[in-house]
This record gives sequence, structure tokens and C-alpha cells, in this order.
Amino acid sequence: MVAPNIFSVQLLAKNKQIKHITSVDRVFPAIYELAPHIIIFDYDYLDKDMEKLLRRIRTNSYYNKIKICCFKSSPNRRIDSFLKVLGVNHVIYKDELHNPTKESINHVKSILDPSVTDILISGKEQQGE
Repeated sequence: MVAPNIFSVQLLAKNKQIKHITSVDRVFPAIYELAPHIIIFDYDYLDKDMEKLLRRIRTNSYYNKIKICCFKSSPNRRIDSFLKVLGVNHVIYKDELHNPTKESINHVKSILDPSVTDILISGKEQQGE
């Protein structure tokens, strides 16, 4: 996950399935080190670097099989379409997590591991984990 250092992300960082990166220059070393199957970019945090990152990922045979999700504060048809063209597989909007409906929870769970989704939606880790 590439996002700013915020409270909910700090909770996620305790989860061993997630590597939290706050600096753009650490994205590719982290991908190389971890070989993730999915990356979540915070679009609002990375908007100026997003196109360059996506183009580099999608043109490199080592990286181009990774699923890419973008977390955005709100929908924007033009930007969302451009992100899809650049290789973003899924876009998750802030409202889907902060005001979850059954449909939005199922959408997010279809993308991410359910335990990670629960942390994102509740903002806290489950007891006993």
C-alpha cells in the first residue's frame, strides 16, 4: 500500500500481509523485495506520480502481472477512465469504506483479503489477531 502515514494505515501496517510505503522512491524496491500480487495506491496522495508509476509497472514484464487498485476520495469519470487505460484493475472510493453498503463491502472483499477489508472498514484490527 502506498499512502500517507495516517492512523488507519498504521493499523494496517501491523498486518503481515501488508507493506506500507510512504515514499514514491520506495515503490519499486518494495515490489522487487516482496513480489506482491496486488498493490493499492492512494491516488490523492500520489496523483502527480501516478501516471509514471503505472506506466513503469505495466511496461515491465517483472511487474506487469500485479493487480493494481487505486484508493480515491471520490469518483471522476475522466480520471477513473484514464487510470483504467493505464492498467488500474480496481478503483475503491473513500465512501465505499466509510459508508459501507453490502454491495460496496462485497466489492472490496472481492479485491482484497477479507481480514484486510475488515480492518479497512472498521479502522481497527480484530481481537485475537
